[in-house]
Amino acid sequence: MQSEKLSLRLVFSVLAIGILGFTDIMLETALNVSFPILMTEFNVTSNVVQWLTSGVILLTSMVVILSPWLKKNFTNRSQFITATIISLIGVLINAISGDFGWTLFGRLLQGIGGGVGFPLMYNVIFEQVPEKKRGTMVGLGSLIISFAPAIGPAFGGFLTQNYGWHMVFWVVLPIQLFSLVLGWWTIQQVAPLKKEKLDLIGWLLLSLFFVAGISVIERTSTHGLINTLSLSMIVAMIVGLVGYLFHAKRIANPLINPAIFKYKTFRFGMAASFTTQVVNLTFNYAVPMVLQIVLLQNSQVAGLALLPGALGYALMAILSGRLYDRFGARVPIITGLILMLIGTVLMAFLPISLTWLTLGFMVIQIGAGFWFGNNMTFTISQVPVNFQSAGNSIFSATNNYSAAIGIALAAGIIATFQKHADDARDLVVATHSGTIWTFRVDVVLIVLSAILSLSALHFGRKSCTNVLCCRGKQHDY
Repeated sequence: MQSEKLSLRLVFSVLAIGILGFTDIMLETALNVSFPILMTEFNVTSNVVQWLTSGVILLTSMVVILSPWLKKNFTNRSQFITATIISLIGVLINAISGDFGWTLFGRLLQGIGGGVGFPLMYNVIFEQVPEKKRGTMVGLGSLIISFAPAIGPAFGGFLTQNYGWHMVFWVVLPIQLFSLVLGWWTIQQVAPLKKEKLDLIGWLLLSLFFVAGISVIERTSTHGLINTLSLSMIVAMIVGLVGYLFHAKRIANPLINPAIFKYKTFRFGMAASFTTQVVNLTFNYAVPMVLQIVLLQNSQVAGLALLPGALGYALMAILSGRLYDRFGARVPIITGLILMLIGTVLMAFLPISLTWLTLGFMVIQIGAGFWFGNNMTFTISQVPVNFQSAGNSIFSATNNYSAAIGIALAAGIIATFQKHADDARDLVVATHSGTIWTFRVDVVLIVLSAILSLSALHFGRKSCTNVLCCRGKQHDY
């Protein structure tokens, strides 16, 4: 039986894995601001240089879906050490690389490390943290990781401007080394291993689904949907998903068991998370663009406008986790939904200005800090223990999809208005209109997310009368 005490060693083990995730995300956001410099230095186009981000997302998605199998066959410590060493090799390659090919290779290695590290942190939390402390620990993990996009652009911009882009990786190197040592001493194995053959066919089919899907999203925002390659990717995505569903029914131990979707709480909670993340990323794309094109602010001001929101998210992630542990899921989840709805309405219907954009985004992010980690904790805790690793893997993998869809949605709406702009003045007006309509679409989506989230709470409450019942006894079909 799980102890109700939260050991310092367990906290440090979550911290170690969280640092790995933190550095991987921070490198991604820090490197993005260096793309113009990298394009000049390596003599590549924007379509080529963006693979330093897109390639990592694709590879991370492919590795994340291996998480349930890795959990059964390898100890937490061995997974972490292997992932960190692979990521460290990638960071070192990037720190000394003078060639785009080697730089991309280094980034892909970091993607492998992140693909193992992200689900591993939550696997350790759901496996080893007592139920009554779980919200706090998920909040701690979210706090660590959410700081990465908050400081990444400023961190990368400062180092690149003053010391060159290689310095970004030299600074991250000792941080990951510290994480490696800390994890080596603190990460433990509680659940027994169950040696299981890798479902290679299932992994290939799921990889086809995720890779083709993200490729469709990436292409839609730049080339549109009606072209041969985009349509081919849609077909490949459908083949991958349908093929996996048929394949999973024929084998005893599928990589990710589709039976988890029989639980209504999981279906609604994951759909709510997906929709909310789409909304979240539309703001991350649209706010800097409208600030620079319409309000004529520089990139530094645009980045700083997002900072209060990012810091608010990070702070609320840990505080709301304690609310979850003390009062249950309803208080932080409903509070988060109300704040996100208020913030989105402010963005959609108040005049566009630096003050209102900063304030509206901050309210949304504070609400998101209340909601995201607690929604995940509640949703996964409502399924039997043997499904929780699969649920964690699904949450981690679909985050890539929702992020890409959010960016593509905002880019597509704004680009539709910008198509008719003939001069700089028209571009300002078109961008303003496109941004307003993006925010109005977000209002609809956040209302949908609230309905889905409240439905998850309803079915979870209906099937589970106390926080300790979620041990495989409830069936909210």
